[in-house]
Amino acid sequence: MKTLSLSITMIVITVLLLAGCSDQGQITESKAIQNDNPDPLSLLNSIEASNPNQSGNFGAITANGWYEEEEIYYILSGVEDGVTERGQNDLYLIGGDRKYQANVAEFIPGEPGYSPHWNVNLVNTASGKTLDDILASPYVSAHYPEALFDDVEDILDAQSAGLVTIVHPGVVVLCPIISEEGAEAPGNHQLSEDFPPFPDTF
Repeated sequence: MKTLSLSITMIVITVLLLAGCSDQGQITESKAIQNDNPDPLSLLNSIEASNPNQSGNFGAITANGWYEEEEIYYILSGVEDGVTERGQNDLYLIGGDRKYQANVAEFIPGEPGYSPHWNVNLVNTASGKTLDDILASPYVSAHYPEALFDDVEDILDAQSAGLVTIVHPGVVVLCPIISEEGAEAPGNHQLSEDFPPFPDTF
């Protein structure tokens, strides 16, 4: 039954994404993901899944991210249809897709395990834990408040310490990493790097 439910959900998601991408030049806005309802449909609705090739206004949608305390950049090519997991490369969304900070990548080009196909992981505060608990831990990013986490290892350690939960909703996105110069190339559209502050729980 779980497999059937997920298949039906992915079909509905595909229809919604195709409808959303039909508007020329529009970028899907991130929506809040409720901490108690991290289902695939809610998550996909929050991901900027516009296909750059659908719009004549820019060459590609690009975004910043984090990898081992360093800022990285990638192209957003959308959600992969009919795929629930692919390879070893994981992308961690802290409280939602680019909701409070840029996403955190596990691998970059040149490393074993890297591919442009990212398995999405949703990170939330664990029950009974707050932002202050994370800030008091050794896992918080030195870049805070720009980023609460900037390294996958710290996220996994925070999970082991009971500070956060990680949900694997069965969503894969195609996001090849590029250089900062490539992200800022004329004709590309860069997503905003301005984020609201983290709430007490997310």
